[in-house]
Amino acid sequence: MPSQRMVGLPVVAVVGRSGVGKTSFLERLVPALRARGLAVGCVKHASHGFLADRPGKDSYRLAASGADAVALASRHQIATFRSAVVPPELEVPLVAALATLPRDLDLVLAEGFSWEPVARLVLVARGDEPSPDYLRAGPVIAVVEVPPHPEQSAPLFAPALVARIARRLAARARARARAASRPTPLAPRRQDLH
Repeated sequence: MPSQRMVGLPVVAVVGRSGVGKTSFLERLVPALRARGLAVGCVKHASHGFLADRPGKDSYRLAASGADAVALASRHQIATFRSAVVPPELEVPLVAALATLPRDLDLVLAEGFSWEPVARLVLVARGDEPSPDYLRAGPVIAVVEVPPHPEQSAPLFAPALVARIARRLAARARARARAASRPTPLAPRRQDLH
């Protein structure tokens, strides 16, 4: 059975083809979960790569000098940069990204990472069928049909749909938290028969 917890964090992936509306959906789902009292983290798979730091900046220069990791901190944000060390034909595993997040999150929503064995919401355009790959890797919580929208605009998800999924995910996160907080039963002690 695939693990729903990675690095001690409960994770749900939001998967679907590129451009279907995963980020737009998450932009509506995160506040709905926060309104239910959950601390929510997000991890996005950048399939085309990215460079978070910029050449010429002090943090970039420190990394270029050979530092294994560089943290950039202000009163508003903290960011940690480190190089991903994986063979070019592989992707960075979700567990590596999760290891960078705080441990006190109630739920992490992973955008992408469709190959990872975690629970998932599968987004499909209205009238399309979900890719079998999205259905195989982990348990499917729901298939979400994305309403039609013009190419240049984000899809508008019905508030009732977002609320229903948020309720479901909040219930899952709370059930996992209750299960994790239960004390482990102690093994019965052997009685000395002498």
